[in-house]
Amino acid sequence: MHSMKKSDRTKKRIIDAVISLIDQDKKVSVHNIARESKTGYGTFYEHFRNLDDVHTEAIAKIIAGGIAWVEDEFEKLAGKSNIFRIYLAWFLVINAFKNYHIAIWLRDHPTKINDLLALGQPVTKVWAEEAIKIKEEPMFTNKNLKHFEIARPYFSWTIQNALTELQKGKTVVEIYRDLMKVINGLDLPLKIHKKYVQEVINFGKKNI
Repeated sequence: MHSMKKSDRTKKRIIDAVISLIDQDKKVSVHNIARESKTGYGTFYEHFRNLDDVHTEAIAKIIAGGIAWVEDEFEKLAGKSNIFRIYLAWFLVINAFKNYHIAIWLRDHPTKINDLLALGQPVTKVWAEEAIKIKEEPMFTNKNLKHFEIARPYFSWTIQNALTELQKGKTVVEIYRDLMKVINGLDLPLKIHKKYVQEVINFGKKNI
């Protein structure tokens, strides 16, 4: 297996530095990135055009990490269905955006939200298709999957509202519960929809 190229390693260090600054609640500036990543000031511009570019990649990495967590945490998700994983993915997106700096940046760059949400589309589609194949819910069919794919581009509108509520101090659980009252992305019967929402909330409080 080939090791990562030096330029790729440097780029990764810069992205990881941005994530670290965000986690530390520090200002994301080129100066702070260079200091955190232990790279030269000019090195940043060898890999990124501006702060918007590196923000996009850093937040994408955070979201991708959340999706990978759902895939990898078999022990914690033991017995959980594919449909549950889809509902959990929405919770994890809101949880990823709870950081003040991420929320502010996304609020100011709303066009980036759909691009970031698209990161989870391939895997959530696989989960949905598997749920249909093994008949996890008798009412869940290809018709529901089609509804999910049509509705997905509009989720960014509700995420923008979630960002506003996060800045007002609402918790991830409160926002998730409120959003799920108006979003039924899989078009499940209301009773089943509410069941999955509550399962995710219970799971989130315990494990996230």
